Amino acid sequence: MPSLAAWNSRAPEEARLFNPAFLSSLSTEFVKAYGSKRDGSAPLTLAAIALAISLHGGTRRRLPYSIVTSLYEWLQQNEDVLIGFPERTHGLMAYIREAIIFAVAQEVLAIREGHHLQLGSKKAPFSKGFIDETTAETRDIIDRTKFVGRWFAKSGSESSILAAWGVRP
Repeated sequence: MPSLAAWNSRAPEEARLFNPAFLSSLSTEFVKAYGSKRDGSAPLTLAAIALAISLHGGTRRRLPYSIVTSLYEWLQQNEDVLIGFPERTHGLMAYIREAIIFAVAQEVLAIREGHHLQLGSKKAPFSKGFIDETTAETRDIIDRTKFVGRWFAKSGSESSILAAWGVRP
């Protein structure tokens, strides 16, 4: 897994988009959405996949708007979104790891048995003020991350979802 440059050496775009606080809040939104349909937790691997999906504009804009749409049928009809997906996900892992460590340290996420994440003792929602003042793209990233949480929760096992996206844990 690639290591990250020192914070002050990162490009401004990289520092903003992959900010640990932002990514940890996205992860929290995913865990909340996924966990509400399951047992209150979400596999760490699926949280990473969800962020890779919602942060990539080309994939995010093509996601369906209803969880009634089968993940597997959608992937068959949109196979091109899988091109380079495992590599993009791998490239994001250092940022996602940094964000999860940050979220656990801030007690907004907690690690549960195995490799599951659950909501921690503190809240890390995106505030209404943040949502109102942020860009349309940022709002879309947040909304689509929540959607992917609900979608994955109804789409079967962790291993099936990972295999469908062409990713190995």
